[in-house]
Amino acid sequence: MREYQTPEHEEQTTRRLFLKKLTTSAAGLSLALMTPKISRAQAQEVVRVWGEPGPYGAVAVEAMNTWAKEQAPHLRFEIETIPWDNVYPKLMTDIAAGRPPSCVSVESPIAFQLMAEGLLEPLDDVVERIGRNRMIPATKWEYWGQWKGHQYVIPAHHQSELLVVRQDVIDKLGLSNPGTWTWNDLLEAAKAIKENTDLYGITFALGRNLATEYYLTGLLHSAGARMFDVQNDFQVVFDSEASVETFDFVRRLHPYMPPGAVGYSFLDVVDAMVTGRSGMVFYWGRVFGRAAEENPAVFANLEAYQHAAHPKTGRRHNWNDFQGFLIPARNNPHVKAVKEALVYFSSSTSWYIRYIHSLVPNISPVYQDIVENPQLLDHPFFKTKERTINEYYVEALKHASNSGNELLQGINPLAGICHGRTILSQAIQQVIIDGRSPEEAVKWCHQQLESVRREHVRLIL
Repeated sequence: MREYQTPEHEEQTTRRLFLKKLTTSAAGLSLALMTPKISRAQAQEVVRVWGEPGPYGAVAVEAMNTWAKEQAPHLRFEIETIPWDNVYPKLMTDIAAGRPPSCVSVESPIAFQLMAEGLLEPLDDVVERIGRNRMIPATKWEYWGQWKGHQYVIPAHHQSELLVVRQDVIDKLGLSNPGTWTWNDLLEAAKAIKENTDLYGITFALGRNLATEYYLTGLLHSAGARMFDVQNDFQVVFDSEASVETFDFVRRLHPYMPPGAVGYSFLDVVDAMVTGRSGMVFYWGRVFGRAAEENPAVFANLEAYQHAAHPKTGRRHNWNDFQGFLIPARNNPHVKAVKEALVYFSSSTSWYIRYIHSLVPNISPVYQDIVENPQLLDHPFFKTKERTINEYYVEALKHASNSGNELLQGINPLAGICHGRTILSQAIQQVIIDGRSPEEAVKWCHQQLESVRREHVRLIL
């Protein structure tokens, strides 16, 4: 560029050299115009966070970015939403391919195989910094993810699937208090609604998907059935009278469901209630938020209750996700940063309450200081659905269970594998669609569970 520094020098430049330089300069200018400027945001390194559909994951990531702005400005956390029915295969394929996210928010049973495989970062140091004694009394750290003495999942919330009813319909038909029902009462209520109104009696998912796996698990546990005995070398114990009874109960409920229920997944059940097509559903608290936004008349009459009790055992088990954050250990350059961000989010009263408020009453708080904070009550649902919120936040924990910790009697790393193969949902479809007897379907299911145990026995023994 020195030859252009003065006019005198420019006059000495030959025409050919001038044109050559002009062409070169024009090309350079053109390239500069075509090349976008790199902003500070683009220069930041992205920290990938996986979360299921829902606003709460975005709130947590926003909190993480608040931490990063002050402590690690070269990083930017980004949420990637994974559909519920794709969580297990997505985790398995991406981690096996060596391209894991840096942080995952997921229901704990899906994470238990990863713990046993040694694919997750131990988080005992994070537990100590968050506060080991902060948990509400009805819970334990191990419910979220503990294996061989180490914690691998940091609690985000707990969320239970309960019996949600149209209270106006229940009252109009003169039905008794749903909180006192047994399975027999639930069956009679579904029949009464179907025969005396323009609504289906009850709706829950019966498709080949994760939703059906969860619904069946709660019913099976209420009857006293289990898949594996974690206290006895994880022996398969599914082929039982309790399992047969559960499959037969679902068979008897099916005539009062929408015809499409055999293909339903999570949000199909929400739609059945929010659009005013069903008198009862099994669902998490999300249905209340959707109804409040889309059908206020339905919302005004929605109430949640603990599940109907099994006539013999008296149990009312629900599926509780025990949702938490985990950190893949391999090929993850951001382990330290994610730990710091999780400590920041979990320790911040304002962020954590904002997280809980993002979907009331679907996600329930797990820290006692948050439960006791008056700001928690600032959400408008506490004025209209206080009884129902108490059912989700408090009462549900008395009946909590899931496939990864059956009857809260021990962690089972085989749970996610079973869900990935949709074993329970295939078994119940044999009864509902193929007309096989509950006994036959239970025996088939037992054999499939035996196969899972044989193939993965190294994880548990």
